[in-house]
Amino acid sequence: MGQSRLAYRLKPGESVPEGVRRMAAEQLDWALVHLRCESGQRDEPIHEARKATKRLRALVRLVRRDLGDEKYALENQCYRDAAQRLSGLRDAAALVATLDCVVESLDPKIPQSRFAPVRTWLVEHCDQADGRKRAVQEVVAELAPARKRLEHWKWQHRGWNGLRVGLQRTYARGRRNVAAAYARPSDEAFHDWRKQVKYLWYHTQILENVWPAAMQALAEELDQLGALLGQDHDLAVLRATLLAEFPGAELYALDRQIDALRFRLQAQARRLAERIYLEPPRDFARRLHGYWQVWQAEH
Repeated sequence: MGQSRLAYRLKPGESVPEGVRRMAAEQLDWALVHLRCESGQRDEPIHEARKATKRLRALVRLVRRDLGDEKYALENQCYRDAAQRLSGLRDAAALVATLDCVVESLDPKIPQSRFAPVRTWLVEHCDQADGRKRAVQEVVAELAPARKRLEHWKWQHRGWNGLRVGLQRTYARGRRNVAAAYARPSDEAFHDWRKQVKYLWYHTQILENVWPAAMQALAEELDQLGALLGQDHDLAVLRATLLAEFPGAELYALDRQIDALRFRLQAQARRLAERIYLEPPRDFARRLHGYWQVWQAEH
């Protein structure tokens, strides 16, 4: 993540409003710099800008209480739309990589050449030079005014109370999503859970300095969980794409392998989630508040 990752945390002696405004400004600048230098051919600038918009969504969710519903809705929609536009440019490439992984994991007796037409179609689907340029221009047009709006952000709380509600809400939603995903499994349920995992992962990065050892450990576990759910999501999207584009094709072996891979990923995710979401939400927030108090006393 480079410089963008290093800036994404509250600093010692920094109030919540000061830190949030600084982090938001840095992420917006990071996204705009990468988008404005984007050549239309490379994926990395788009990937960096996309990650910045996701960090921005996590940031406004964390301080939603103080931003107020109206301002939160405006900023959240802005960053959500930007992330969706940029995600569309990478989804096709991700499908090719996911297909390759599935095919390589098949029984060696199954000839991989059988799935060559599917891969060819996906690769051709990745060629979006015109759409890429248009999407980048639209995102720049949305994020530039958002950068100017930062000076109008206002807070009622300068310390922990400006973070507590957003942090506890994100943790609680993720905890509910775990139960929902395994009680009634569906692609949507696991994808909704994955989003809350990513938000909490970003929140732990913001709060890393309150106790680096503890917060880094939690962040690593959340990163691992997010990766498992991300792979599961990629497999779900691949299956949906194949069903839509190749309804009459003989893809039974692929379908069965996708099922097997997703079963293993979801089992691993469940074991990890049982540790991450062990505490009730209030206890989780109370524990982090304790870290915060010690950190503030030190500085």
